[in-house]
Amino acid sequence: MRALAPVKYYTATSIEDACNVLNQAAGKGKVLAGGSDIVDWLRKRYMPTPEVLVDIKKLGLNTIETKEDGVHIGATVKLSELDKAGIPMLAEAARKGPSPQIQNQATVAGNICQNVWCWYYRKKDWNCYRKGGPICFVPGGRNQYNAIMEQKVCNAIVPGDVSVALTALNANVNIAGMDGARTVPMKDFYIVLGNVLKPDEIITDIVVPEKPSKGVFLKSRTRGAIDFATASVALATTSQGTTVALGGVAPIIPSGTPEEIRSAVNNATPLSENRYKVNIVKHLLSEAGA
Repeated sequence: MRALAPVKYYTATSIEDACNVLNQAAGKGKVLAGGSDIVDWLRKRYMPTPEVLVDIKKLGLNTIETKEDGVHIGATVKLSELDKAGIPMLAEAARKGPSPQIQNQATVAGNICQNVWCWYYRKKDWNCYRKGGPICFVPGGRNQYNAIMEQKVCNAIVPGDVSVALTALNANVNIAGMDGARTVPMKDFYIVLGNVLKPDEIITDIVVPEKPSKGVFLKSRTRGAIDFATASVALATTSQGTTVALGGVAPIIPSGTPEEIRSAVNNATPLSENRYKVNIVKHLLSEAGA
């Protein structure tokens, strides 16, 4: 087994401490919580590896609490603990993700922030656009698992399942950094080439403002377990209406009303090998009652 890339390890003593160390690392630091993605990254050395790991496991961010503004889920809550939030569709999304062993290790924020698994991005020999190269190799290459909408300059897909459910639940992401705290709606957390976190910022918790009267998470994948979604659909109905979110289809998470999502799927722009995803999404939408 290949040894991990050399890296400095720092155990943060407070949220402010963690942000300060990340700031000093000047973009070359990464947060360590569960470690299931970043350790794999360090072992396989897909990309230039971080110089500093900031461990946030001792910051007390592992609680689930119901407050006036909703259910607060701490950044380091394990995927296997999400059933304690009392939102079945969210627990279902976690169960349909990685293996039980990884669910006991991986954290909610880590699942949200994990790197994309596009093989051109993960292989060191391909200097794709997402890595700062000139082009995305997906349109003219192997693309059966890549995006069918919102491609723009990158055809990778958001890999996590929990983030799709949280988007349908209209969750908000609380973030801390050197400039203070801010809140970003889950639906706006992803951008085409990653997410909105600045180099000195960490997620502290995610807030689900209202438990749904109807909540559904459905996922299609190549194998019956472990695999990332070929496509997924999350649907949540609250007093504010019904929101649908799609996973496995774009570099972001498309979301909106059932009508808006059906229109988006009808106007999808599949690539040479992934047109089949359109039919899968339509089937999942129908099964979810959207």
